[in-house]
Amino acid sequence: MNDMITNFRAFSFPHIVGLIVPLIIGLLLIGMNRRAPIGKKRIVNIIFVCILIIVRGSRYIMDVWVGNFDIFDLFSLQICHIDLILLIICLIRPNKALFHFVFLIGIPMGLAVALFPGSNHPAPGLPRAILFIMSHMMLVVGAIYLAIVEKIELKLKYVLSIIGIANVLIFVLYFINKALGTNFLYIMYAPEGTVIAKLDALFGWPGYVLAMDTIAVTVILLVFIVYTVVLRLYGYQRHLFKERRKDYDNV
Repeated sequence: MNDMITNFRAFSFPHIVGLIVPLIIGLLLIGMNRRAPIGKKRIVNIIFVCILIIVRGSRYIMDVWVGNFDIFDLFSLQICHIDLILLIICLIRPNKALFHFVFLIGIPMGLAVALFPGSNHPAPGLPRAILFIMSHMMLVVGAIYLAIVEKIELKLKYVLSIIGIANVLIFVLYFINKALGTNFLYIMYAPEGTVIAKLDALFGWPGYVLAMDTIAVTVILLVFIVYTVVLRLYGYQRHLFKERRKDYDNV
């Protein structure tokens, strides 16, 4: 059995596999949802939920196998874990408020971890690293899947609410971490071998926390702006198509 690896290379073949497989799964499920009868579309969402649980659960099974499993991992308050739970809830029962969190937080956070997974991965090494990347990439794919199949639109008021709540949560979690000796959201110290550790080397503490917060807020606003532009362009194209159809029908 492979041991822990400390030299995982970004954008190596295993990394690319971890990035591409979730994209393929997402495209297949979007296609299935579009072809499914109205009464069967929810089944496709449940299939997505099952895949999310299998990918994430496989990491826990590996941890149990090598003796590294901690029951508290199931109740983690790390942002990606919270996003996974909310994504599953939103797939089962779509909700506008939850969708905003899943889309605005899940995409940038999931993409950041998937693209920059760090060099250190626990035993059994490479297989777990690939599942780690896949599980975070699935957060990105899941948010896009919801936007396409459920046709839920982002609203600015929800965006500002999420940013405000997230910043209040940082202060609350600081005191929780202080009392329990935990490191939720990595605001007490930076985990080794990660991008956060590089920010810590540059800015120290609490500088790296402020840097993470600034980056997160900027990315959330950029995601909203890009989404709004794409949505308007799509609406404009549909408008042109309808106008051309009218002209054609009048000929």
